Amino acid sequence: MRLVNEDPVWRAQHYDKWGPGKRNNAEELVDGQLLPKLVENNGRWAATSSIPYADPGGFHLTPLERGRVTVATDDLPHLDKVASKRMAGMDLTKWEKAFDDSPTFENAYELAHAQEHYNVTVGEGVSNNTKLGEEAARRHMLLQKEFEGAEEITDLPETANGSKRFDQLWRDKDGNLVIVEAKSPNGDLEWRLSNGHPGGRHHVKQGSIEYVRTIVADMKDRLAVSPGEAKYIKEIEDNIKAKTLHYVLVQATGNDGKYAGAVLKYFKLF
Repeated sequence: MRLVNEDPVWRAQHYDKWGPGKRNNAEELVDGQLLPKLVENNGRWAATSSIPYADPGGFHLTPLERGRVTVATDDLPHLDKVASKRMAGMDLTKWEKAFDDSPTFENAYELAHAQEHYNVTVGEGVSNNTKLGEEAARRHMLLQKEFEGAEEITDLPETANGSKRFDQLWRDKDGNLVIVEAKSPNGDLEWRLSNGHPGGRHHVKQGSIEYVRTIVADMKDRLAVSPGEAKYIKEIEDNIKAKTLHYVLVQATGNDGKYAGAVLKYFKLF
């Protein structure tokens, strides 16, 4: 914090480009740590949190980019339906916000049509809980020849809001585990607080080895109500020790309501 408050040259290199106290690059590492978010207090700047950030990790190998033409014929209608539902939900949200901001006749008209389209596409009063990123992984990217023979593990328990668990877990043809981080076209890798063990509290980022260890710790915490996870805890930890664990990001490509494909990137864990 001394440099933030006392060295204008250093500060200009790292802060204030997008506004006072805002980081120039939220992903920038300085001395192995992410720059903290700042808050002004009595004319001086301080970090909003003293909890450190773990290594955010990164990617390696060559990403896989696949379009809709590489989807199996039987899976394409399902993916198109999921993409259409997502677009209907986004359109409804857009016009709800527009009407809230400006309740004009024009916005009311568009909102009514968006609601009608949503009711037809998704269902009246129905929440759209199907996630395009997860379906892109399940029905497309993990079925590509690079993952031939891989099978999804389907007995992982659901958790509240889908938190504190991996999006998907697969086993490749060699028996090694593949963790899938699934994202919609506009989804970002997120930071969260670890649960305090084994290495103390810190921020961990999806896609990093510390994030994997945090989810494993979460799994251990709920063993009393979910004992079946014990076998996967041990297997993940064994894969980490042997450096055979794989972790991939599957992100659906932006589209206009028809499935357009996805990209798969390999996280560098070791």
